[in-house]
Amino acid sequence: MVTRLSVTVLLLTLLFSKSIHGQVLNVESFRTEASIDTTAAWAGETAFDVSLSKFTESVFKLGNETNASYFSGKHRYLFLTSVELIDVDGASVISNGYFHLRSTFIENKTVSPEIFTQYQYNENLGLNERYLAGASVRYRFLDNQNIRGSLVTGAMFEHEQWVLEDESTVENNLLKSTSNIAVRGQLTETTQLLLIGYYQARPDQFFKPRVTSENQLNMEISKYLTYRVKFTLTYESEPIGDTPDLIYTLKNGLVFSF
Repeated sequence: MVTRLSVTVLLLTLLFSKSIHGQVLNVESFRTEASIDTTAAWAGETAFDVSLSKFTESVFKLGNETNASYFSGKHRYLFLTSVELIDVDGASVISNGYFHLRSTFIENKTVSPEIFTQYQYNENLGLNERYLAGASVRYRFLDNQNIRGSLVTGAMFEHEQWVLEDESTVENNLLKSTSNIAVRGQLTETTQLLLIGYYQARPDQFFKPRVTSENQLNMEISKYLTYRVKFTLTYESEPIGDTPDLIYTLKNGLVFSF
């Protein structure tokens, strides 16, 4: 039954999809798939998805995400990329993408320092460009066979440029705190549930945050193939221009691991 459903999803994905990405790139959704080992190794995945989202326009999307991780035996390096082909009310544009690099040092320890940098754009939301760089500390508070959990907190510098509907631009250069908590539970031998929450805010406006919640269900079909259902909700306390303060996305699709 699951196999038939997955084949159907793949065929639909190649034809069309519908989605809006949130403001926060969820690094944890990939990291928690990679187990901590003591030997050097590469791991990765590439995903196609079918999506349903709420926004002000009709949006059809064909997209691909490819993520890779290298663990040296002591440190982990993450490389995440995504480009989406989106049709907005009949006009086809490549309007959503990101490139993210992150290094986690002594990852097999309970407390691990990190550094990261990212480039992102989303023309549907009016985000022309966003560059950020920062550092954080990761605390692993759960690590057993059936459940794993981590808490990350740090700071980043963020530059962003928005293009409003009247073609005027808004530029921001901000220092922000960034924190997240991630918990993954093994429901059955082949089924995993992932819960993640992000909180990002300026230090002088800490209670006016950008908040993201993500719930993800992964059902393993084979060693290299997983069926994934993901619901993401993002709230922006101070949205730019006509961007809504609340955006949600429901996605389902296949993930190919390598």
